[in-house]
Amino acid sequence: MQGMDEIEDPTFFLEETNDDLCLSILSRFSNSTKEDHQHLCSVIGAMSQELKDQNLPSSPVAYFGAACSSLDRLAFELDPPAYVVNTLLTILHLVLPRIPPAIRKKKADFLSELLVRVLRSPLLSVGAVISGLKCTSHLLNNRDAINWSDICHLYGVLLGFLTDSRPKVRRQSHVCLRDSLSRFQETSVLAPACEGITKIFEKSLLMAGGSNVNATEGPKGAQEILYILDALKECLPLMSIKYTTSILKYYKSLLELHQPLVTRRITDSLYLLCLVPALAVSPEALLDLLDSISLSVSTNETSADSVTFAARLLDVGMCKMYSLNRQLCVTKLPIVFNTLKDILASEHEEAVYAATNALKNVMGACIDESLIKQGVDQILTNANNDARRSGPTIIEKVCATIESLLGYHYAAVWDMSFQVVSMMFDKLGNHSSYFLKEVLSNLADMQELPDEDFPFRKQLHECLGTALGALGPEMFLDLVPLNLEAEDLSEANVWLFPILKQYTVGARLSFFTESVLGMIGLMKQKSQKLELQGRVFSSRSANALVYSLWSLLPSFCNYPLDTADSFKHLKKALWDALNEEPDTHGIICTSLQILIQQNKKISEEKSEMPNIEEGMARQRALAHYTPQIAADNLHALKSSAREALTILSNVLMQSTKDNGGSLQSTIGEFASISDKEVVSRFFLNTVQKLLKVTQEAGKPGNSRTSNSIPTNPLTNDSSPSLLRARFFDLAVSLLPGLSAKEIDVLFLAIKPALKDADGLIQKKAYKVLSVILRNCDGFLISNLEELLGLMIDVLPSCHFSSKRHRLDCLYFLTVHVPKDDSNQRQHIIGSFLTEIILALKEVFSYLHLLKKRYCVICLNICLTIR
Repeated sequence: MQGMDEIEDPTFFLEETNDDLCLSILSRFSNSTKEDHQHLCSVIGAMSQELKDQNLPSSPVAYFGAACSSLDRLAFELDPPAYVVNTLLTILHLVLPRIPPAIRKKKADFLSELLVRVLRSPLLSVGAVISGLKCTSHLLNNRDAINWSDICHLYGVLLGFLTDSRPKVRRQSHVCLRDSLSRFQETSVLAPACEGITKIFEKSLLMAGGSNVNATEGPKGAQEILYILDALKECLPLMSIKYTTSILKYYKSLLELHQPLVTRRITDSLYLLCLVPALAVSPEALLDLLDSISLSVSTNETSADSVTFAARLLDVGMCKMYSLNRQLCVTKLPIVFNTLKDILASEHEEAVYAATNALKNVMGACIDESLIKQGVDQILTNANNDARRSGPTIIEKVCATIESLLGYHYAAVWDMSFQVVSMMFDKLGNHSSYFLKEVLSNLADMQELPDEDFPFRKQLHECLGTALGALGPEMFLDLVPLNLEAEDLSEANVWLFPILKQYTVGARLSFFTESVLGMIGLMKQKSQKLELQGRVFSSRSANALVYSLWSLLPSFCNYPLDTADSFKHLKKALWDALNEEPDTHGIICTSLQILIQQNKKISEEKSEMPNIEEGMARQRALAHYTPQIAADNLHALKSSAREALTILSNVLMQSTKDNGGSLQSTIGEFASISDKEVVSRFFLNTVQKLLKVTQEAGKPGNSRTSNSIPTNPLTNDSSPSLLRARFFDLAVSLLPGLSAKEIDVLFLAIKPALKDADGLIQKKAYKVLSVILRNCDGFLISNLEELLGLMIDVLPSCHFSSKRHRLDCLYFLTVHVPKDDSNQRQHIIGSFLTEIILALKEVFSYLHLLKKRYCVICLNICLTIR
């Protein structure tokens, strides 16, 4: 009955809206030309007609009773029609899940005895047997109370088909056994159920004797072993530990045969077994198997599939072993790592990926602090003795295996090797200096390989970056120096600078102060010496190295470990550089901002989003930071705020430009953490100077008569107009530390400038106002009416260079227009709408493109409100 495969699932064709089984079957199969479908329609039709003749309802219970009665009668006949028996079993399978539990319980014994009798018939088709097995499984798994004496005969039926020669029947038997064992968990019948499977396995092993495991004929012996191994893939994780241990011991014997068909089934079974986290397994038996598989991979020629599955098994198996028995597990780590290393050297791509993942997963799960500490203690003990008195520890053996992955034998998979090496650096952390010195040296040597022979340079730098994060820049540069002391600067390891910049995190400011600044001084001296010698190009190279060394500062300020203790020693060098080296302004300001912002976030207990690229190094650095440590760091920075504000203010006033606003942003950061009295004094002093220079600019000889801004500020950098503009920048930079009254004073200072004939001053005034409106909601709300009126009042005198910042102001004002005052809103929007529409037409430069964006936003808001 091959066509019956289509109806193995009763939900496949039965319509929920149609309770009549006959109608459902006929609607689906009445037009089918398959013989078994025709038999099904014929039998169900006759059954339905019989129910109607007896005035019985066409319910599932009625069909159940009719099917059971017919099967019971046919079971006692000597030669019953096979197709009828097959069809009745199919109908019974379809209707059994739909009858009420009470009726099923009442008829359970009768139906069990009936199924046992019927399934003994050798004439049943594959589909009929499958239906019968499903009925058997349904009865087993839907009992309220389970006693072995009640179910042993049904369970025996399932076991009887465990090694059936028909694949679909055998497969259904395995599925039913799995479902039954799952139902038997934590019951008294689990042990005898597991014993039944184990005895069949043992019997097959005895019968196999010397037969050929690869035989394709004969239901007994070796072929049956393969069938049972297929069943155990699903059943073994559900069996009790006693019988699991017995079967694992038989696995060990079977593995020694080195038969691929057997080995593959065993590895699949063990893989599924190890995937169950809470499953109790004998660690000794499991370890023996993993050891055997490791040795077989290393000593035998195996296929790509075999080594791939072996790698995956060692992956989950060792992780499982660690959870069962840590001590046994770690003793086998060197063997397992060597096996995975051998697989990594294979030419099979899938196996290489599997081995790489296995190495990383086993490393992450099984190498713990205790193992690392044991290795460190042994190394320190041996360092105090003239000769080593003991062999290498487990962690040393593992690290030796990891080091060998960088050999030329693995050149084709160096990209994978780098992943494994990176994982080991992450795992060992700062202890890497004890175990991976040679590895780091080998990595540095690889940098010298020519590009045509080395396509993995990016992966190499990522690996070196991980090593840097684990060791810290101090130890890293001790092992792989920059070599700036070389007479010939071409020998310097300048390729390290990008790695240091990208991967340094959690370093020490003291190291930058003591070491990096010393290198900067050395390079300055070398540059001067080379210049005196007339070697201009070499002198410029030395100067470039000075800048490269300074460029490391932001990375050293990325969660440093000693800010509270070391910033006071670093700040003098920073203040001197700000005064004397304009090229370092951006670097130093960025670094100071990072220091303040990171500590502010942590002290305010704002969560940090994890950065996957920085990995374990960032996690270790963040683990060091607590709100208390951040508060101590901020206290150290705050104690230097007066000096910082003084230096930064002077530099800002003397600078011809502040690219990116780095000076102003840094002043704002220090203002946000400084004492209010300090900020107030700076602000008051700035406003007084602003008023004084404003008065100076108002004198006839100093005033601008044109509405243009200077095209070259460098030619007149001390003019009153430029000084006013810088004072505006300085005053608004202090905004994060200003009180409400001081913000009002700043507003009063810029109001006249909004009408100033000098385009530069007017532009600065609008910029200051836009910054206030963006950051001070309280000021905006309390002065909204005045601000709206001011915007209308100063519109006629607006210079074209000020329009961008004016539109910023209009945007913030429009957002805060009260929505409950329609008359005021209509009047205000009507006043601004024309200006916004006209501004949309002025798209002839980059600034106007930005302006267009704000115009669109303002226009949308205006139209929405209106």
